[in-house]
Amino acid sequence: MLAGSLLIVVWLLAQDLFVFAQTSNATCAVSHNWTFNSQKQSPCVVAATLLAVCTGSYEVAALPPQFHYDGPDLQDANPCQCNTVVYSLLAECGLCQGRTITMWSLWETNCASVSIDSFPLPLPAGLHVPGWAYQDVEAADMFNETLALANANITESTALPLPSKTSSSAAKSTPSASVSSAAAQPSLASDTSDSPPALNPKRNNAIGGGIVGGVAALALVGSLVFWLYRRRRIAQKNGEVLDSPAMSQHRTDTLASHPSHPTLPMPSITVSSLNSQPGSGSIRSAV
Repeated sequence: MLAGSLLIVVWLLAQDLFVFAQTSNATCAVSHNWTFNSQKQSPCVVAATLLAVCTGSYEVAALPPQFHYDGPDLQDANPCQCNTVVYSLLAECGLCQGRTITMWSLWETNCASVSIDSFPLPLPAGLHVPGWAYQDVEAADMFNETLALANANITESTALPLPSKTSSSAAKSTPSASVSSAAAQPSLASDTSDSPPALNPKRNNAIGGGIVGGVAALALVGSLVFWLYRRRRIAQKNGEVLDSPAMSQHRTDTLASHPSHPTLPMPSITVSSLNSQPGSGSIRSAV
């Protein structure tokens, strides 16, 4: 934070030095007072201030008769010169002295890249750039003073304001609050993990009762199965036949439908044997 504050202070001091280091001995006619900014600075002084952003200092000298301001040389071209805003300011600086101007295409000949309708670097602190300096010069390839006069009262451009102390303090307090909140969460998690989970006595009783009931039911079923198995074994030893309820009902119905032959045994011929011997004598004898 201290290093950031020092950088801001150095930047502000440098901007103030840039503003005070700019001069121009060019004098504009009274009829061109509309070209001045709200701080009563001529377009010549405003242009010198913008040009000094790249060089540290700059002086816009007055023009002799029949002269105009030229664009940058190939070795001296920089972003502060290669833009339409500075071109428009210097063009008006020449016109307010009663001099001529050059075309935009000739001005930007030696520029590797140009900025259209904008200044590519941050504006110096305290400088007000007239709104008419942002006009389009590409279409006509020339600065248009009539168009600039029509836009003499549009909003000026200034440097972006620095963050206020209130917003800075709010930004500082936000991270600290989040850190303290994040630090509190692990302690809560550790306390929860160390303590054993609470037991529910009702739930434990229900589980125990279910287990006991299940064991009792299994014991009862096992006893029944064992009794049936023992009974069948005893009956087999004594020669008895223990039929199922369905088979007993079938035999009762059969005896009821043949009362005249109560002692005759039932033939042991299956359906498959009948189909395999359709013309056997045993079937005719049975008929």
